[in-house]
Amino acid sequence: MCTRRRSSTSPLRALVAVPTAAVLLSGLAACSSGASSVGPTSRVSVPTTVTGAPTPTPSTSAAAGSISSEDGSFSVVAPSGWLRFHSGQATLAIKAPRPQDKVTTTLTVVVQAPQPVPALDDVVTQAEIAWRQQGVKITDEPDRTIGGLPASGYTFTRTAQGAKFTQTQFFVVYREHVYSLTMTSAASATAAAGARQALDAILSTWAWQES
Repeated sequence: MCTRRRSSTSPLRALVAVPTAAVLLSGLAACSSGASSVGPTSRVSVPTTVTGAPTPTPSTSAAAGSISSEDGSFSVVAPSGWLRFHSGQATLAIKAPRPQDKVTTTLTVVVQAPQPVPALDDVVTQAEIAWRQQGVKITDEPDRTIGGLPASGYTFTRTAQGAKFTQTQFFVVYREHVYSLTMTSAASATAAAGARQALDAILSTWAWQES
């Protein structure tokens, strides 16, 4: 299992690329020799298997009822009753129809185009450093795919404006752009579970739009 690198680099808004090496895994099949069939000077052919990680394939099949991001790079199906709204520089912002425990569950997606494009692990590491510098305790999320591409992220809980809320953030790199997804909900067990279910449902419909 790979461990995300920790560095002293600046937060996400000043991404720095760190070169990574491609690694091939090779497996050598061991064999044993029997005294009656193979002499000490006999040569036995040992099969060698070299396996490289498969190249991720972006999903481009949009589901019925999908809504497109403002930049036209992807589409998703919003949960029933959810509405679009404007949120800063987000290319997509959708929210639940009503608040729960004083917090309205929302999903926002922001797109950045840092140059050079950093590795996914470096993006997540820098974002985690930024939050930890603010005293936020981060819990890593299991890696997953978004639109067929690898994605990594984390979850944390904090208090702001008198409300306690939970946020889950995932990052994915597509066509030299970094996409950061943030799902926000109240921190109660019921609200957080509902937000998790909504996030899984939304991401299962994510499709990249071919240009």
